[in-house]
Amino acid sequence: MKHFFFYALAVVATIGMIFRAEAKDPEDAESDHVIVTLKSGEKVDCYVHRGWHAENSVFKKENYSFKVTKTPDDKEPIEYTADDVVSIDYVETTADHPDGLRWESHPLAKPNFSSRYHTMQVLFCVNKVGKNATTYWWKIWVASGFNGMGRSLQTNYGIRFHNDPEGIVYPYMLVNSVLMKDRYPGLQDFCKKWFKGPEGKVHDKEAEENDSWILDMYDAYLEQMGDEAANLPYPISDKKAGKKKADKE
Repeated sequence: MKHFFFYALAVVATIGMIFRAEAKDPEDAESDHVIVTLKSGEKVDCYVHRGWHAENSVFKKENYSFKVTKTPDDKEPIEYTADDVVSIDYVETTADHPDGLRWESHPLAKPNFSSRYHTMQVLFCVNKVGKNATTYWWKIWVASGFNGMGRSLQTNYGIRFHNDPEGIVYPYMLVNSVLMKDRYPGLQDFCKKWFKGPEGKVHDKEAEENDSWILDMYDAYLEQMGDEAANLPYPISDKKAGKKKADKE
């Protein structure tokens, strides 16, 4: 009973946070003004009615579905999902984001027991665009508190390699995992060695100060690969690709 009480308090607090976030003053409506680019190529000028952000996703999958309206006071919202859109660009700009915030829809690498190549479509916020890759951030809910009965927000970071035709976003922790073995040979070990040796301490400090450090690491990896870098990523064997396809279905 005590565990249920703590859980109920966490849910109520979270719902209250959502209502406060959505109860905006009409003068602030422009902060929700976005241009949604659909997979058909159509661009929709609209306003966010209910966001995809984790803060607004207590009882649904975060970073996936959202609703928009044609005007700030429109009463007929339209729902889209990460499967429907290419990107979401905020019209309002700030000093920190002179070009406006941009969210993009890509497959998220999320290995499971049936397939190491399992992915799910997710919306990511663009963090930094590099020469050979782009980094993103997104938030998710994770268990926290006493016996994991509470919930807290966690910010994750990932990278999309520009030479990947599937546009998969890999969480940083997966870049130095066995997932890279077939498609990006040597990247797993290269990433691990990035923080070792004479320059390891320098790289470690850079990583603490800059969450886009992985862009420099990937550039160095491609340089080491030489002409072979043009062939990356290597295709997955038919057997593995078939397993991946079956897993998605």
